[in-house]
Amino acid sequence: MKITVLTLAIGMLFSLYSIAQEPLPATINPINETFEIDTLANDAEELEIDSLKPSADETLYKNIWNSTQIKYPANTLPNKNDTVVITLFNLGDSQFVMPVKGQILSKFGWRHRRMHTGTDIRLNSGDTVRCAFDGRVRLAKSFRGYGNLVLVRHSNGLETIYAHLKSIKVKVNDTIKAGDLIGLGGRTGRATCNHLHFETRLFGEPFDSFKYIDANTFALKSDKIYYKNKQFEIDVKDLRDKPVPENKLLLASGGAGGKHVIRKGDNLWTIAKKYNTTVKKLCAANKITASKTLKVGSVLRIN
Repeated sequence: MKITVLTLAIGMLFSLYSIAQEPLPATINPINETFEIDTLANDAEELEIDSLKPSADETLYKNIWNSTQIKYPANTLPNKNDTVVITLFNLGDSQFVMPVKGQILSKFGWRHRRMHTGTDIRLNSGDTVRCAFDGRVRLAKSFRGYGNLVLVRHSNGLETIYAHLKSIKVKVNDTIKAGDLIGLGGRTGRATCNHLHFETRLFGEPFDSFKYIDANTFALKSDKIYYKNKQFEIDVKDLRDKPVPENKLLLASGGAGGKHVIRKGDNLWTIAKKYNTTVKKLCAANKITASKTLKVGSVLRIN
């Protein structure tokens, strides 16, 4: 009896060992290879492997799905030392489609001392507005300032916003493809003429859509975007170790004319420190003395 049991046990162990040695089906390998190619390509050698994070919709946003707000909690952002790779379209996805092809009325950036977080593109009332990438509708409603707005989260991790629409033609949770109808163009919300306000965001942070779109051909400039510490580039080599502070970017580009609007609590010393200058230089530029009382709402020249 003992010999029979022992023989059966040895037979079972041999069978399990044989099964473990069998190769996995060949169909699994291409999936793994495709994932590595689409998310990392050949750029991994240029970055520290531990800091390179392949992007995926389900992991980037930590399963946050909000159908009322555009922004995300601050803790959604990745570690400032991480570099996130956004592959604009993966194998099997539809190609990028420009939502509207028209005259650029206003670009991303500072405008009248306020940050314009998108690009305004001229259209006629009722013109078709199309989805840029494959994705899923996260917001579809009237939103303050934006008028009728649609926000789509894409499978590549980006989110795009289509605002001032005359009418919305999709619903929250709709799965849509690049080129599908989002809505009809108009001038709802804070708009002085018919146009599409088009935004691209990552982790709720807006950036210039024309970082990756050619303004002349409306085609993609690159198949990837790199993100690190609130910086967005199509060439990983352009990422800086430390981003330039916003106020220095403003002055370097001549934005807002190198001026500061006085707010409650401001004084010459704090303003000088903010813009990396001195009280003496501020006084000379504005022809005032250090004892000058600053009136809220007045404009102070910085350079």
